[in-house]
Amino acid sequence: MDTELAYRMCRVVAQKHYENFPVGSLLIPSDKRKYVYAVYAFARYADDIADSGLLSKEEKILRLGNLNEELDKISTGSTRFDPETEYIFTALFDTSSSLEIPLQEFRDLLSAFRQDAVVSRYFEFDELIDYSRRSANPVGRLVLRIFGYVSERNSELFMKSDKVCTALQLTNFWQDVSEDLKIDRIYIPGEYMNRHGYSEVDLRSGIADGRFRDMMKELCTVTEELFSEGESVSGHLSGRLKYEIRATVEGGRMILGKIRELNYDVLNQRPGLTKADKLSLFYKAFKGN
Repeated sequence: MDTELAYRMCRVVAQKHYENFPVGSLLIPSDKRKYVYAVYAFARYADDIADSGLLSKEEKILRLGNLNEELDKISTGSTRFDPETEYIFTALFDTSSSLEIPLQEFRDLLSAFRQDAVVSRYFEFDELIDYSRRSANPVGRLVLRIFGYVSERNSELFMKSDKVCTALQLTNFWQDVSEDLKIDRIYIPGEYMNRHGYSEVDLRSGIADGRFRDMMKELCTVTEELFSEGESVSGHLSGRLKYEIRATVEGGRMILGKIRELNYDVLNQRPGLTKADKLSLFYKAFKGN
């Protein structure tokens, strides 16, 4: 497949999906944007497999395993990809080779999606941190690599990026409590439920009482602390990426703010960003300069 056509197809995938923050926004230079689209298309395709209500666990594992085999082809220099995902891996082949991006970042993403296919409950908060290490942190690292940053020379930058990406992943969990429940997936750690005297039965019954709100408040507080630990990441960056990351952090924090405005009742209403909110993110990103 023609490489530029593959990138254009990845762009279509990225632009038609709802996200809290636009993928490959205008803050990202046009020459970098296609690489972001390729990464997103790969992650979106794999995530859709893991979240599918039509596939069995065995089918999900099989199809995610097939994606790993396609990554193996890239590592050997082969471009004979499965026709269904040829556009994704043609773009990824060019992305990884042009920018010298290690494929392990993509393999980490797949390992998280495989976990989503078979694990639907978590007891310890640290399990979510480990999940985020493979589901969210690689995305931030890939964006940094697209812009020429190398982990070996920028260890503090990558560490702060991991903090922000983990916070974004957790924010998404708290934002989507009701949506995840529809597919029998609960990310609220069991240890938090136990501490607040709240149960899965309560959750399924839609009980958003003081116990639930206190539990969500505690989880949001921990998440905000992670944002605080990583927010200075933009100070290590230059050019448009600096503002893109600032806007992304502000977007995550804005969602947490909307959860607070709902008095933490994310069971009966899903907090989201309006077009006006998204425009304000750009303003806040540049205002911080």
